Amino acid sequence: MVSKLRWAFFLLLMIPQGILFWMASSSPLNGNRYFNEIEAVSLASALFLVLSMPSLIVEWLVGKHLDNMRQLCSRVKQGIYSELLSLPNEPSDGEDNILILMRDMNWMARQIEFRERALRQAVEELRESRGRMQVMAMTDPLTAIANRRCFFDTLERHFEALLCNYHPISLLIFDVDLFKRINDTYGHQAGDKILLELARIIQGNTRDRDLAARIGGEEYALLLPDTECQDAVGIARRIHRTIADYEFILTENQRISVTVSIGVCTLSQILCNLDKEKLYNYADQALYYSKQIGRNSVSVYDPDSHLINKIA
Repeated sequence: MVSKLRWAFFLLLMIPQGILFWMASSSPLNGNRYFNEIEAVSLASALFLVLSMPSLIVEWLVGKHLDNMRQLCSRVKQGIYSELLSLPNEPSDGEDNILILMRDMNWMARQIEFRERALRQAVEELRESRGRMQVMAMTDPLTAIANRRCFFDTLERHFEALLCNYHPISLLIFDVDLFKRINDTYGHQAGDKILLELARIIQGNTRDRDLAARIGGEEYALLLPDTECQDAVGIARRIHRTIADYEFILTENQRISVTVSIGVCTLSQILCNLDKEKLYNYADQALYYSKQIGRNSVSVYDPDSHLINKIA
């Protein structure tokens, strides 16, 4: 554009200068020193205008648009898309390149906004999906309480933190007595109903800091952080009694009762040489003892004496 304007100025200014020189060459003024100086100044002025005016005109015509475009780019960098360039609503056939460029910049700003919004939405959906997958990975699909993986991960976190700060940790392990017979007699659907109700009963007897989990087919665990053996035994007795008195509804006309065997163990800082595997193993041994002596009972493993006692 600048080059075209310079040619236009050259023709507009140089042609009159040429005519003036031609007319002066055949007049008495041709040899006049002052006239020649005026001609030189006029020619220099014309050349200066040819060189400078096009740039000034372009700056005057385009400068404001360029400034608006720079401001738009700055806003887009900051993630601000609400203020686009002000343009006529409908493009015209004779629209110049600057306006076309401004329309293109508005279009690009809108596209960037749409894609950024879509990207944010996709990231949020991925985050929510990841959260759901994490919950699913730590949840038993039948009972909706913690699964085996979640139980052992939580046990590992609590074990060292509690024992190293002189806090006890207790563990209860439950097993449904003669559960295979229930499945064989009433079907697996009935067995699932019983497992679901058992999970609700155990979960209903927990505190905020406790963790109830299904760690096997008909086996449950209840982790009791910062809980002494006497309190753990009280919780075990309460759950054992609640289950024994509960009627499990299989169909409208069919109800049964079930019993559970429970093993309990508590570790404290005094036994700091023990680890989480031994806590689980000791509670499991207590559970096995309850099953061995006739089921439907609560037994406690004593880590000091390595003896198991039935308490209910």
